[in-house]
Amino acid sequence: MEVNNQDVQVKKKGFNKLLAIIIAAAILLVGGSVAAFVLLDNSLKTKYFLSEKETMNMYAEQMKERYAPELEWAEKSLEKPVENTYKVSAEMNMQLPSSGPITPDQILNNSTLSIKSGVDRKEKIATAEIAGSFGNFEIDGVNFFLTSDSMMLGLPFLKEVLQLKGEDFGKVMQQVDPTTFTGEEKIDFSMLFEGNVLPEKDLKYIEEEYGKFIYNAIPEEAFKSTKETVKIGSDNVDTEKITFHLTEKEVKSLLSDTLEKMAKDKRLKEIIHEYAVQQGSGPFVFAENSDLTISKEDFEEAYNTAIEEAINGLDDFVIPDGFTSTIWVKKDIIVKRDLSIEFGPSEDDLLTLYIKGHLNQDSKELAFEYDFGFVYDDVDQALTLEGTLANNDGKIKDSIKVSVADMELSYKTDESLKKNKRDFDRTFSFVEPTGYTLELFWTGNSEYDGDKMNSKHEITVAGDDFEKDLVTLFIDNESTVKDSIKLPKEEDVKDVGSMSYEEMMTYFENEVYPQFEEWLMSVFGFGF
Repeated sequence: MEVNNQDVQVKKKGFNKLLAIIIAAAILLVGGSVAAFVLLDNSLKTKYFLSEKETMNMYAEQMKERYAPELEWAEKSLEKPVENTYKVSAEMNMQLPSSGPITPDQILNNSTLSIKSGVDRKEKIATAEIAGSFGNFEIDGVNFFLTSDSMMLGLPFLKEVLQLKGEDFGKVMQQVDPTTFTGEEKIDFSMLFEGNVLPEKDLKYIEEEYGKFIYNAIPEEAFKSTKETVKIGSDNVDTEKITFHLTEKEVKSLLSDTLEKMAKDKRLKEIIHEYAVQQGSGPFVFAENSDLTISKEDFEEAYNTAIEEAINGLDDFVIPDGFTSTIWVKKDIIVKRDLSIEFGPSEDDLLTLYIKGHLNQDSKELAFEYDFGFVYDDVDQALTLEGTLANNDGKIKDSIKVSVADMELSYKTDESLKKNKRDFDRTFSFVEPTGYTLELFWTGNSEYDGDKMNSKHEITVAGDDFEKDLVTLFIDNESTVKDSIKLPKEEDVKDVGSMSYEEMMTYFENEVYPQFEEWLMSVFGFGF
């Protein structure tokens, strides 16, 4: 009996791994990622994937249409150095209890925070200068600097700017904690400028190598078409109904062929390994024999084992009705869809994944509703995404709601966009299963003018048990494209990474602490 239970556990283990693979494959098949590789013909397969692509492009255009100035500025900030100045303050319209002469709300209402930052992504330089006033207390001269190979800190009481190079991180930490650090550890600060995504060349490789492979592997006979009038909202819409169906054998064959291709793909292994290392350690680079890193050999062994188990486990589950995705197309746009796949370890233990939804569009408004869900053991769990997007000559009224079980998260906005000037009034609402509602109100304006932009924001919250505007946050921002971002002069930098432990202790005791003490007395007085 114990052996049988172990066998069941092994099978379920393989099945659980394949669950993620099937979900990913289903999403890929119905998405637009393979549409770039369709042939220029009139086949139903071509129509199906081009409709997916055009529908995705339509939603992307809705975003570009609404946020063109912001997207253009974001693109500009990737190419050129940009300096931002943020001024933050708050207003509290409620008195908090206090035993002192000044109440906390008075301190908050008389406090400001200023952050001046600069970023040059091409040169991999970032800076930040922080200043603030809190009641009668003021502070400035706090500076951060980051380059591809070092980080620097300037403090209001220090003459020098402290510097730590990424290559010296391990040496410094080993002196502090020799049992944990070997001295070979490094910090690759350049990763902080690259974002948390795969490099474009790697994404392009995966799309071209596997998008084209999957597209070519799907048989033309899997697609059928008919004319059908469907009711969407109150409208009767004439559409072309395209049904994409793969039998159980075809689904397993496609998965098996894809997995076998992945098993032989050295480039894919390298891409996933590099990404796994990056996600696991971030910018930290550990020694090859460290327990905190994933060696190439260990990763490749785990990778090959996982794919082998997945391929061998394909016979351990069933897909009774195969894979079916039906779309209803009007002028190359999918106005209705119905996707489902049912699978499990046996006919008596099945899970159904589904995506259902529709959209209705005219020249000024687009309405949509989609359900993403699964059914298991007669229990239907779904996430519903619905909304209305309206843009009438720059008068924007959008509403989007995500609901799951008894919870709702919604977003509403009323905006006006004229050329590069925007005024907006946005509301985020969250409804808990108990019915309690929490709302965040965000109003403001922005203007983009060539190499300059400015914006003003007011943010406040309200709930069923407290009123709006009890506390309001104000954020003003001015941004400018610069020729370059300035760093401290070399003679003003103190490289702590080049010091021995004894030199570092001497420096902090004889230089840093006396300057810190003198600064404290100048700020708080001799009574400190």
